[in-house]
Parts: sequence; C-alpha cells; structure tokens
Amino acid sequence: MSMKSAGKIFGILLGLLIIAAAGFSGYIWFSGGDGEASREVAAVAVEPTEPEWSAYDVDISRSEARFLIDEVLRGTPNTVVGVTDQIDGSVAIRFDRADVEVGEFEINVRTIRTDDEMRDRSIRTLILESNNDAFEFSSFRPAEIEGIPESIGVGDELPLKVTGDLTVRDVTREVTFDLPVRVDSEEEISGYGSTTITWDDFDITIPYVGGNSIVSAVDDKVILEIEFVAVRRGK
Repeated sequence: MSMKSAGKIFGILLGLLIIAAAGFSGYIWFSGGDGEASREVAAVAVEPTEPEWSAYDVDISRSEARFLIDEVLRGTPNTVVGVTDQIDGSVAIRFDRADVEVGEFEINVRTIRTDDEMRDRSIRTLILESNNDAFEFSSFRPAEIEGIPESIGVGDELPLKVTGDLTVRDVTREVTFDLPVRVDSEEEISGYGSTTITWDDFDITIPYVGGNSIVSAVDDKVILEIEFVAVRRGK
C-alpha cells in the first residue's frame, strides 16, 4: 500500500471517528434534557402526636444538597461539585425531655448543576439517569439517631449521627450521616449533614474515564452533603 493510499484511509477513519464523537455528544446533549423538575420535592414529614414537640420544615430557599468527587481533568486534579436547592425534609425536637426525630429527606437529583453543562447532561443521561422520571428523586429515610444530648435549648448544637436507608436510582444502602443541628431560635434550626459513599456501592458507572478521555481518573469515593435551615411548623 502506498503512503498516499494509507494517508487517505487514515483520513477517512479519522473523519468517521469525528462524526461518531459528534453524534454521541449530540445524543448526550439532547437526551440529557433541560434538568427541570417534574414536581416539587415532598419528603415524608415527621408528624409528632404530642403538643410538646416542635416540628421544623426545611426552607428550600435557604437550603441545598451537594456532591463532591475528585477527578483528574486534562492532567490536573479537580474537584467536581454538584449542587441543587431542591431538597425537603423535617426535624422535630422535644425540648422538655431532650428528644429528637428526623424525617425523610428527599432531593431532586435531576436539578443538580456543576460548572459544566455537558457534564450535567451526562449525569442526567448516563450516570444518575435522572432524566428518567423513575430516578428523578433520591431519598434518605432515617432509622436510628445517636448523639442526642441530655438537655436541649436555644443556642445548642446537637451532635447527631443519623443512620438510615439512602436510595439512589433503584439501589438502597444503609449509610450514616454526621448531622449536627443547631437550635438558632425557638422558630428556626439549621443543620449540616455529610457522609461518604462509593459510587460502585450504588451501581453507578462513570463513563469515558482514562484512555483518550480528558478525564484520566475519578475517585471511587463521593462526599454527600446537605445544608439546611428549617422553620418551625405553625400550630
């Protein structure tokens, strides 16, 4: 085969690869959708049966959920941060006998945004598959609370650890959140929760890593965070 013929074949193959890559990018772009929520988040709230309890509901305008994962992008270490304000949940406190209940937390993972639109669409299409209505929401259902102090008053921070079932897509695993909650006033509380999972535990696949990809490595651990302000429910 002559050099001229080999060069022509190489050029044809390169062109086909470029067309295929463009087609795949187009698929990701359009199938990823716009990331708009199909409904408001609506977690199952704590419903105390005794009047001595004070129930607090998450204020969506002052709360958010996040994930953080480390990667190597174009040869440089980078931390990807995904954020959404579509989070709902509730906490109940009984001040007179120092007791706490934590309700379900629900997060709309379809609305998560990072600093890159193509990455966001890839997350919705290939990773969390949240463009599928069946996987739009993730939830955390508490089962056990540790760290409740002997007394609770305004200004106190409660060093809670909350264990329960975390559901991502169609996979549920038991996790424990460190969840310190501060009693800012009788009318408001605030909290910051964090836990670390592995994406493999939730059967999540992160595509096009290594090889000729611009992402040469992705950490197997993901930090999940929730940060919220909750307002006392009217009686």
